Amino acid sequence: MSEPTDAGIEDPGGSQRAALPVRARTVRVLSFILAGVLLVAIGGALWLWLKTRTDADQQKERAAATNVATQLALRVDTFDGKNIDRYSKSIQALLTTKYKAEFDKQFEPFEQAFTQAKATGTGKILASGVGAFDADSATVLVVHDALVKSTVGNQERHLRWTVDLVKVDGRWLVDDFNPVN
Repeated sequence: MSEPTDAGIEDPGGSQRAALPVRARTVRVLSFILAGVLLVAIGGALWLWLKTRTDADQQKERAAATNVATQLALRVDTFDGKNIDRYSKSIQALLTTKYKAEFDKQFEPFEQAFTQAKATGTGKILASGVGAFDADSATVLVVHDALVKSTVGNQERHLRWTVDLVKVDGRWLVDDFNPVN
């Protein structure tokens, strides 16, 4: 018997076998590319989520620092000359240990004047905003008005302060405050 000769007729099953490895390689390459794209997308989503979370945490900290600065202004402006000790303690609760001593020195002349004149004060916050901020310090600008009533008369004050804060044991405390012209 003689061997069959190729008469130019292609075997339909043979051509599929030859094409299959090319398709398998293409599928494999596309799978790797898609897996890479998926990893990049997951990484990007994770980065955005962490950034958003960090921004939200920073916003909370900025708000906490601003709250302490505005509380200071309200507490300084709101007082009753009949109970100066409670007034002083409410302010000192917001101060760093270092600044408490400085505040006591500055407060002495006011203490006598407020008591003798039977003064009372009320404060109102008009605006506040963070001027500088990092993880453990902040500077907040507070715009506030105060009305002081006493036996001497009434006095309306329009105040602008920069309040410097530091974070001590997880709490924002006032380290200094100064009037702004």
